[in-house]
Amino acid sequence: MSTFITEDWLRANHTLSEGSEIRLPADSRMTPSARELIDARHLLVKFQDDDGRLFVEAQEQLKPVHGLTSESVAQVAHCELCLQQVKEKPDTLTHLNAQVFVAKNDPRLMFRASLDSAIATAVWLQTEFDKTAALWLADIRSLLGNIMRADALEQALPEQQIVGLSADDLHRLSHQPLKYLGHDHLVPDAAHGRDVALLNLLRTKIRETEICAATVFIGMDYHIQKADLLQALNRLSSAVYVLMILCLKKEWPDADALQRRLAGGHHVA
Repeated sequence: MSTFITEDWLRANHTLSEGSEIRLPADSRMTPSARELIDARHLLVKFQDDDGRLFVEAQEQLKPVHGLTSESVAQVAHCELCLQQVKEKPDTLTHLNAQVFVAKNDPRLMFRASLDSAIATAVWLQTEFDKTAALWLADIRSLLGNIMRADALEQALPEQQIVGLSADDLHRLSHQPLKYLGHDHLVPDAAHGRDVALLNLLRTKIRETEICAATVFIGMDYHIQKADLLQALNRLSSAVYVLMILCLKKEWPDADALQRRLAGGHHVA
């Protein structure tokens, strides 16, 4: 029996932040208004069956795809050093992308591993928090995954919001929390409680990933590659920091309310 996805269901179960990824049951059928909402928010929709296989929609039919790249056909890969096709992968090599194998001590893989760890931490915390905080974490996890995808596919990172907040919104909120959130900057303290402590683990993991990315993508001559990924990681740590303060204060203003504070220049008690 098909699962019918309505606009109301989408709004109740996802933040629908611009450019984020959502997953729906493979037997889903969408109402016209639900499809219009997905198109308007530029959401990446993947369908998942009971066996965990992922699909994307292709001419109203589902097409199986790779979970990271969203590609349906495996490509032939070659060794970056010798440029020869790799027919049988040794344990010392791994994919940098669909076309290239590199040695496992490649610094770019250190960045990927750190990013993978940040994603794992975000997913774990999604299971630990109630729905409001979990929606923030879902968008954070989605953006981390999009960073991984953009790096692997050598593509520009599409713009993505976190619970409806832009990168600039998050930057301003995190840099002046007393002004906009009603609480001054946090110094880690057990008195803040379990939730804030757990979120701080994610924040520091994302910062470590940002530093790892900077090591890989900023050359000795300060030539910068993949600046969009570096900026996104910086804003993600800002997003987690804002979430920490909201959890501490136990206040949950939505994106519209936070944007009104930014426009008005102060926190409204």
